[in-house]
Amino acid sequence: MKKKLYNCLKKIFKKNKIPKNIKNLKIGSFKSWDSLSHLNLLLTIEKEFKIKFPLKQIYEIRTIKQVIIFINKSKK
Repeated sequence: MKKKLYNCLKKIFKKNKIPKNIKNLKIGSFKSWDSLSHLNLLLTIEKEFKIKFPLKQIYEIRTIKQVIIFINKSKK
């Protein structure tokens, strides 16, 4: 799962060096990680994992750690 998330981050933040440990990344970790790129990241993650974030979750999820928790819950 982390490899897929890493690839999603690379797809959205092409100009940034993505660290191997992505769990602690959050909005603002990169200069280009603003609200619009965050939404694009979540949409990319939805496609990659074939999941759907409820609208409320889109507003609440701010970190990769929260994304991982949501994915784990949705896969059960």
